[in-house]
Amino acid sequence: MLITLGRQHGSGGHDIARALADELGYACYDKEIVDHAAENSAFSKEIFASYDERRVASYAMPAPHFFGVHEGFRLNMQVAAAQFEAIRMLADRGNGIFVGRCADYVLRNRSGLVRVFIMADEEFRVKTMMGRRNLTEEQARKLIKEVDKDRSSYYKYYTDQSWGHMENYDLCINSSRTGVDGAVQVIKAYLNACGEG
Repeated sequence: MLITLGRQHGSGGHDIARALADELGYACYDKEIVDHAAENSAFSKEIFASYDERRVASYAMPAPHFFGVHEGFRLNMQVAAAQFEAIRMLADRGNGIFVGRCADYVLRNRSGLVRVFIMADEEFRVKTMMGRRNLTEEQARKLIKEVDKDRSSYYKYYTDQSWGHMENYDLCINSSRTGVDGAVQVIKAYLNACGEG
């Protein structure tokens, strides 16, 4: 059983993935994808962190004053390819939950795949990020907008699909309504209803 979990920034997707993994006894892969990719490639964790789910367009658009833009674009592609290979290798280990990084697309041909997307109301996300990162309301709104834009661009570039659009997922959950524990129970109920639980 493989579960992929896309998430809006500040929706609690990471916490939901961890809690679900604990409930099901599955491995959970979030930053672990980056770590595994770094261990099995020529790139450092710092390189992976700087390119992780970031907009490809910012590296693809040439600018006369920016030296090395093509090298940056090529590096972005190589880092993404290494992450996708890491996702496939980790999936080969068995039951797992994969957070972000186009895992739903990378694993699309695997049997037993369930694709989940976690969203939340904007005010909930703003309050979450204000508390988590000690930000002002304005800073939290700006960060959420930037991270979601990066994730959307990254997803669109590598999958040619729209991030967060319901047709790309089996289950979409509003975590501002359910909370972390409620979201976990909804996912478990869905797995049971599909005969996957």
